[in-house]
Amino acid sequence: MNTKNFNFLVEFATKAPSGHNTQPWKFENFQDGIIIHPDFTRSLPVVDGDNHALYISLGCALENLIIVASQKGYECEIDYPTNNHNGITVLLRTNATDNPIGDELFDFIPKRQVNRSKYSDKNVNETELDILRTSFSFEGVSIILLNGKVSFERVIPLIIEGNNLQFQNKNFVNELTSWFRYSKSEAEEKKDGLWTAVMGLPNMGRFIGNFVMKNFVSAQSEAKRINDILNNTAGIAIFVCEKNDTISWINVGRAFQRFALTATKLGICHAHLNMPCEEISIRHKLAKELGIEKQHPLLLIRFGYADKMPYSLRRNIEDVIIKGN
Repeated sequence: MNTKNFNFLVEFATKAPSGHNTQPWKFENFQDGIIIHPDFTRSLPVVDGDNHALYISLGCALENLIIVASQKGYECEIDYPTNNHNGITVLLRTNATDNPIGDELFDFIPKRQVNRSKYSDKNVNETELDILRTSFSFEGVSIILLNGKVSFERVIPLIIEGNNLQFQNKNFVNELTSWFRYSKSEAEEKKDGLWTAVMGLPNMGRFIGNFVMKNFVSAQSEAKRINDILNNTAGIAIFVCEKNDTISWINVGRAFQRFALTATKLGICHAHLNMPCEEISIRHKLAKELGIEKQHPLLLIRFGYADKMPYSLRRNIEDVIIKGN
């Protein structure tokens, strides 16, 4: 496809969320479409050893790309990878309609953000819950919506247990802090990772930031922070798939992206609390607690109402495309 349209699609595709904002993708332009390649140099081997979260991120980018393609009059045919090594091929067919109807979620792609602040305790009304519940339709992927603290109290201990396992693991802490961007200048230089401002933390600089993280942040302090967050959370969304394979991971990402964009449209914030899904032993406990022992809860998202936070940065187009195509 022509370079102008390719760059336009990629720019919006990269506004998708990713674990620790690693942005683990590369985009290749070819005559009939785009290939979204996994960038394993940006994987998270400690917290995401099987790369399921990486492919969820690629699914989010894919859904953005499909939404944006509709604005340009393209219809998309997806060739899914059959393993957790290959990319996603998107064949773009020109829509014969003179005035194609684009996806209404397009306008909310640049507005969506993972909002890590404390939310209000206002519940989401049933009408909007129904809109969120029906925001996507992908075979083998479903959502469990728990609205109000009473409905998700039984899940909180599993979130805390997952948190404790992670913060007691030095390798996890080292991996996490390697993606922290402790100052505005560092965030603007790297254009990836977790800028402390998006979490409501002050600029510290890397030396002081690492010292604080490794000496004053513990499993106990994080558990206290999470409990405080959950006391001010309207609800929890859990994304579940029937199969634990690459295609399912991608479709979980597509489903989550449509949920997140729909939530943004409704003025509802969201953020990840994915610890019980990332730790396999806790994931099994979560599935049992939810009565879905034969399925796989892979993504746990809190949602509610809050003020906007600073946006995470994205890398430049030239850094995420495969050159020479």
